[in-house]
Amino acid sequence: MRQARIVSSRRSVAVAYFLAFLGLGVFMPYFPLYLAHLGCAGWQIGAVVGMQPVLRWTSALGWAHAADRWRVRRRLLVLAGLGGALVLVPLLAVEGFAAVAVVSTALGLAHGPIIPMLDATVIDHLPRLGGDYGRLRLWGSLAFVIGALASAPLVGRFSPAIVPVLLLLAAVPLAPALARLPREQAAPTREPRAPWMLLTPPLRAFLTTAFLLQVSSGAWTGFYALHTTSLGFPDTVPGLTWGLAVIAEIVLFFWGARLVERVAPPALILLALVLTAARWALTAAARSEPLVVALQTGHAITFSAFHLASVLLLSRLVPPESRTGAQALYGGVTFGLGGTAGLALAGALVDRIGTSRLFAVEAVVALVALVPALRLRRLVAKTDISDRG
Repeated sequence: MRQARIVSSRRSVAVAYFLAFLGLGVFMPYFPLYLAHLGCAGWQIGAVVGMQPVLRWTSALGWAHAADRWRVRRRLLVLAGLGGALVLVPLLAVEGFAAVAVVSTALGLAHGPIIPMLDATVIDHLPRLGGDYGRLRLWGSLAFVIGALASAPLVGRFSPAIVPVLLLLAAVPLAPALARLPREQAAPTREPRAPWMLLTPPLRAFLTTAFLLQVSSGAWTGFYALHTTSLGFPDTVPGLTWGLAVIAEIVLFFWGARLVERVAPPALILLALVLTAARWALTAAARSEPLVVALQTGHAITFSAFHLASVLLLSRLVPPESRTGAQALYGGVTFGLGGTAGLALAGALVDRIGTSRLFAVEAVVALVALVPALRLRRLVAKTDISDRG
């Protein structure tokens, strides 16, 4: 009976992750094409798409604080899923830039808290979900790939005008799926603190590390296709590489529990930084197409291993009653601020120094992240000693 409940709960979480990321698999590759289809200028496309990380992670902080303070996380998850579906409906009719910008802003504010609140829910209930976060989270990565691949022939057949329909189809079942998640939150031992009040020395060291790692990924995120073109590789290489990278990401999530059993989160973070620096440095130097492509399977370390270590470490660095806020803070600093800063840095340098030297600079940034990461390991070790004492 207990095993049946675990299977049912795991299935509910897997479906929630799948649907939460399915829409992102449509939005990220194809929403810029949809905006171009509407006749938006380049700066307008950049403004709408570029504001999404800021909107999503800023709103996540506020939603997460409310979820922890009033212990209404699942209700807010369902509300966010429902709100995201509702705000997409006008996108079926509006065409002007101002109207589309308003809708996309509302979408970012509504959907921003879903992933950090979903992660916090999973961590709260991880023992009853089988204890393996990676095998639950991989459904999100798989959905992203399916969303992107399944949308391609539809966009090709019906034009980018179909993108709002695809986004709505992914969004409609999300709220019912979120309603099936476990209701309970970790029992509070004190008044939950706002996310910005959680910044202890170990958490500051961790967030600085995560921020720098994401900054170092700017060339990969925004300019890898330009890099392969400059090396004379075929136009199909970037898509093939991203596909292999996400497959590697899913594989590591699947087997990640064994990794974190053998390597403590602070040590795994250090290992991820060293291997990421090596990945960027070798990408800068390599000229062979198979080697350049193969190096990007290191995405499994840069993202999956680091993310696994981060989620587990956060559960130790913050009190259980503030877990939702901590996940939102991690996402905001890492993927919001770090992702934006990384793209801005890469964009500012690429025309001046070229893509190969840009990847070399990214390797240096990843190595700089070792400084706060080493401090993090010392602080966590000191905390563990005091706890045993």
